[in-house]
Amino acid sequence: MKKLLILLVVLGGLIGFAVYYQNEQNKTLNTAATRGVKQREYLLPGLRIEALRKFILKDDKNTVTITVSDDLKSAVVAERGGYPASMDKLSTTMSDLREQKISSKVQIGKSAWAKNKLKAPGDGTEGIGTQVEMKDGADKALATLILGDNTDISGTNNPNPMMGGTSQRLVRTIEDGETIWQVSNTFFDLEAKAENWIDKSFIDVQKIKEIAVTAAKADDSWTINRAKDSDTDFVLVTSQAAESLDNSKISASSLLSSPSFNDVSPKDKAAELLKDATKVKITTFDGFTYDIQVAKQSKDGGDKYHMSVNVSADIPKARTPVKDEKEEDKKKADEAFAADKKSREEKLAKEQKFAGWVYEVSEYTVNNLLKKRSEIVKLEVPKAADAAKPAASAPAPAQAPQPAQVVPAAPPAPGPAAAASKPISVTTPPVSVPAPPEKAGDGKKN
Repeated sequence: MKKLLILLVVLGGLIGFAVYYQNEQNKTLNTAATRGVKQREYLLPGLRIEALRKFILKDDKNTVTITVSDDLKSAVVAERGGYPASMDKLSTTMSDLREQKISSKVQIGKSAWAKNKLKAPGDGTEGIGTQVEMKDGADKALATLILGDNTDISGTNNPNPMMGGTSQRLVRTIEDGETIWQVSNTFFDLEAKAENWIDKSFIDVQKIKEIAVTAAKADDSWTINRAKDSDTDFVLVTSQAAESLDNSKISASSLLSSPSFNDVSPKDKAAELLKDATKVKITTFDGFTYDIQVAKQSKDGGDKYHMSVNVSADIPKARTPVKDEKEEDKKKADEAFAADKKSREEKLAKEQKFAGWVYEVSEYTVNNLLKKRSEIVKLEVPKAADAAKPAASAPAPAQAPQPAQVVPAAPPAPGPAAAASKPISVTTPPVSVPAPPEKAGDGKKN
């Protein structure tokens, strides 16, 4: 009995130790268990998108601060001098964060955070992730999270999710302490790069009538135009003899049609970035005028292209009446005019907002505007010069048979005698030779 009691005590001690050890292991592997953070469905439950007034991204090198207006209709990027932010991208990002579900809870000790890029900016220099912070109008945090490494579905690091596979991402939210979540979204576009968050909408030049380019050197300047929008080719406004525009060297009709830009610089950088700029004036058939400056800057072994644009327009306020116009036709014409007028006014208001800023664009966007006059002009050979070419004597062989026809016609020219003898030469072959002896014989008989 005593031995049985001792055995039960020992067994109870072992069971107690096992329970204690398991609890300690749980604490070590996931300290969130002590705080009661359990597996849940959503990463950021209850995220109030309508309360967002500041969206901040930060990594070990850069910071992007986006400030949202109270009506939630616009936002600006502080690191780009207050340039408009892309509301479409910001809205999509916020919706994705609110709807993001958790795939699993991953047990990663704090000592391994650096290895998985789960450390917050400012916490050392290595293993820094991307911090996403959302604040309300009172500058209070709505949510803060750290985006760590990409992983595959098993939790193994996957540094290049674009190469395929089922990619996940490690995420740590400040509100959940040291709990590490794994989500089925790499959030690849959540980067602390200001140029990726600015609004990329831009001018759209249509129905070009004339393009005037003023280069640093007068000889490199040029002006071209066309009479109608339906004309495919442009012509030089001023040209020298035998000189014309080579339309194959410049795509004038589609110039700056839906262009794009890579980045934008604050207005106080204009003088520096547009030094020695080429000046361009584009007018359109619908009354718009675009005053543009374009400059090429060579730096650090590469070329960058910058441009600025100011837009104005002459929009008719009223339609010119048509004589004897029917009331029904007048109503339709007035409605069409009003719709067109509104469209032009909206386009003007949108494009005038680009004034003053300096845009970094691709070479392709402005290449045609930087071409010299000599690069778009072709010389035509005068017609007089064509006659002097050796090829002009080519018809001579075709007339060669004519002299042969003239030669037989020359002998009849001397007189009627030649004409009289013509029957003899034709009808009197060598057979006529025996005739004279017969006549001679008759004479001897007489």
